[in-house]
Amino acid sequence: MMNKQLYKLAILSLMVLLGACAQTGGTPDFKDELGANGLLTPRAIFARYVEALGGEDALRSHRSKRMSGAFDLVAFGVSGEMEMVTAEPNLVSQNIELEGLGSITSGYNGEVGWSSNPMQGTIQLSGPMLDDMVRQAEYYLPMTYGDVFPQQETVQETTINGEAAFEVKLVDSSGGETIAFFSTVSGLMLRTETTVDSPVGPMPTQTDLFAYEMFDGENIPTALSVNQAGQQIEIQIDSVSYNDAGDADFATPAGL
Repeated sequence: MMNKQLYKLAILSLMVLLGACAQTGGTPDFKDELGANGLLTPRAIFARYVEALGGEDALRSHRSKRMSGAFDLVAFGVSGEMEMVTAEPNLVSQNIELEGLGSITSGYNGEVGWSSNPMQGTIQLSGPMLDDMVRQAEYYLPMTYGDVFPQQETVQETTINGEAAFEVKLVDSSGGETIAFFSTVSGLMLRTETTVDSPVGPMPTQTDLFAYEMFDGENIPTALSVNQAGQQIEIQIDSVSYNDAGDADFATPAGL
């Protein structure tokens, strides 16, 4: 039972990482736009976010991204290595190698989503889990926020990890809600709060982003702290490369 829970947490936490580190595009034209509540509008906050990440030109120069680093399931004392590869328009593959447990993989190739681990074998994703992965796999996510999240609202100014932040409520076409927090000073994303669908039911998930570093013109959080249904996960990004993904990175596992 514990091993099954570990596998589920590992797969879901990488889906959270995918959303938190999504490549972006957009335009800064609205970065000073105020809403009726006197706060910056969501599209103004997203435009500032794009600018803080390095700007549209730099971000659009990347057609794919490969991130690797350390993955630690704190509550279980289990650690390992992870790699995630994403590419336009909406391709993703992710792999975790956990000590004593083996390989845990998942992905989406634009048509089929899957997950695979030694305990449960390989399964094709469907329903809410597939919807979550497809949504987060959008390579230029904030450029399509209007499609992915038809409802958007800047709720208030608040404080996250000691830093002033805008709280933005996003609702997707299925009614799923995500709360994102962006620094009022740097414009960078500081935290996301959402509920992720899983085989054991909905899992409340909070992701905090730290230690942004510049890689080839893009500002990327290199430390992520994920609390998933009370279980703590720490992710450390050690290397990032661009424009080196190929078809083999997104090949479906045998049997699908």
